Amino acid sequence: MKKNIYISFFTLIVLGAGTYLYINQREVSIEQVFPGKVWAKPIENLPDLKGVGAPTAKNCGNCHTEIYEEWTRSTHANALTDIQFQSELAKPSSPKWICLNCHIPVQNQRETIITGLKNGDYFRPVEIPNPNFNPEMKAEGVTCATCHVRVDSKTNESYVIGGTGGTSPPHPLKIDRDQLMKRCYDCHNETYTLNESLVCSFQTGAELHATKSNQTCSSCHQPEVRRSFVKSSLGKPVRTSHKHGFIGGGVPKRFDLYPDQIRLGYKPGIVLSGIKVSDGSIEIQIKNVNADHHVTTGDPERFYKLKLDGLDSKGNSIFQTETTIGQEWSWSPAAKKVNDTRIPSGETFLWKLKQTDLPVATYVFQAIHVRLKNNTSNYMIQSSGYVSSPYKEQVEKMKDLYPHSSVVIESIYQTKTKSRKDTSLSELFKRNAERKGE
Repeated sequence: MKKNIYISFFTLIVLGAGTYLYINQREVSIEQVFPGKVWAKPIENLPDLKGVGAPTAKNCGNCHTEIYEEWTRSTHANALTDIQFQSELAKPSSPKWICLNCHIPVQNQRETIITGLKNGDYFRPVEIPNPNFNPEMKAEGVTCATCHVRVDSKTNESYVIGGTGGTSPPHPLKIDRDQLMKRCYDCHNETYTLNESLVCSFQTGAELHATKSNQTCSSCHQPEVRRSFVKSSLGKPVRTSHKHGFIGGGVPKRFDLYPDQIRLGYKPGIVLSGIKVSDGSIEIQIKNVNADHHVTTGDPERFYKLKLDGLDSKGNSIFQTETTIGQEWSWSPAAKKVNDTRIPSGETFLWKLKQTDLPVATYVFQAIHVRLKNNTSNYMIQSSGYVSSPYKEQVEKMKDLYPHSSVVIESIYQTKTKSRKDTSLSELFKRNAERKGE
């Protein structure tokens, strides 16, 4: 009898261990873990395009020369090589494969294919080699194919999604302007909590829809331009095209990209609508005039720093104060938004403060769009040991290599004459190219 008890006990242990191992190692589909989430999977492997070859941006650029040149200067083209992103990606707490679904969104760009998740755990992806991996395409970040190439379900051939039509390109083409317009939302309009400290909060599309605006993302971020879609030697007609610099908040990914910001369509979402100095008070009005979404938007750690500097009659600084417009989050022990002073479309932020008794002859006001705080980049530099080469060396030098912020408005106010002079945007961006840190 004792022997039977031992056998039964041993059998239970074996069955329990087997059950545990089965449950712990079973492969759960991505669709089960993230139902209906476009960002949970990359775009399927894209076969070569007839008349083009591999669906790389470089190959697209053989004909679409101006569009390709603009794209090379864009945030999208730098989505993978972004130093801040590489630092975040290298953290042990980073679910890397999920992050890469937006930063290199096409399966051809991935060395492996994620077939599922062990026990549904997104930190335990099941990976197999990708026979269609294209390292050149991987380096292109958010490449042309992200929006413009898909696979025909009937023929299994790649085709280009166009928005206009009326020409005869060498590659298969389907016109679907609506699909192109909606593509932005797949990455730029998602709020999702992975766990208490991993939260995506990108609500730009929802903010745009709330304004009931008839504008699309492309209206501002891809300004219209009259030109041929392709190089002039092909003899195609001049039509209404869109710039492909995908300009955002005016803080590029590299210092050498500053000269292109205005050319590619940048203008601040906010304007300085008024400065009033009287009766012992100073009132500064900032209005969201040019953005049909909140400012700032997107990354919750972006914000505007407003600075006011008082100068005496000799030009010496004798008074300084500042405030911020943006979100405030607490990230530990759980991610939580604790304050939000951002400006919705069409609304005004009033900064009111007491006038100093000091003999201020001139006030200098600046609005600075901050993407990365100095204390955050300091932490990234200290934690660069997590990052692999060549990004490790770049993170270590990120103060010199990576723009943290841009001055987007500057105005000089004379207290005696109550006159105001605004610094031109072109002058500000010349200076921004030389600024370091926040």
